[in-house]
Amino acid sequence: MARYDVGQVLDQGYSTTTANYIRWLELLGERCVPVYQARRDTLQPIDLGAGAVLTVLHPPPALLTGTESDANNNSVVARLTWGEVSFLFAGDIEEAGEAVLLRTGASLQSTVLKAPHHGSQTSLSAEFLAAVNPQVAVISCGADNNFGHPHASTLDKLAGAGCTVWRTDENGTVEVVTDGEGLWVHTER
Repeated sequence: MARYDVGQVLDQGYSTTTANYIRWLELLGERCVPVYQARRDTLQPIDLGAGAVLTVLHPPPALLTGTESDANNNSVVARLTWGEVSFLFAGDIEEAGEAVLLRTGASLQSTVLKAPHHGSQTSLSAEFLAAVNPQVAVISCGADNNFGHPHASTLDKLAGAGCTVWRTDENGTVEVVTDGEGLWVHTER
């Protein structure tokens, strides 16, 4: 929020009492940014113009409870499509959230996968990876993070699926560019 001019926010509606979340809400209020609740089946696909469409696939209308991490498993998951290219932004969902998403029968197949939960060991089940079947995966994680992200098992799964992997801890900023037909990846390093 401090770095970008934000026009609107999609939020899953799962509130916490962390200092970061409280500051986030303060900034939204100070800047009068409209916030839309992002839940499967309650928000229409968003036309971004020029044929690009963003569809919210998760969380479900009634938030998940009783998982090992309800905050992560209720992450917003959205699929962006433009022409022949698609992106799945998997938030921080873990295997419990992935299982719920798989049961919806929604189309998950995507050219590019923003790997769930920073490539943690608790995400990217074999079934979820097979349903997405990405050509490219981007793992967003800090260098030398305290959580050991991405986990070796996640990297092995992606390699086994024949997926090209880009990591922010190694590559810096990763930018995926498309014209709706082709796909180009640019990295900071």
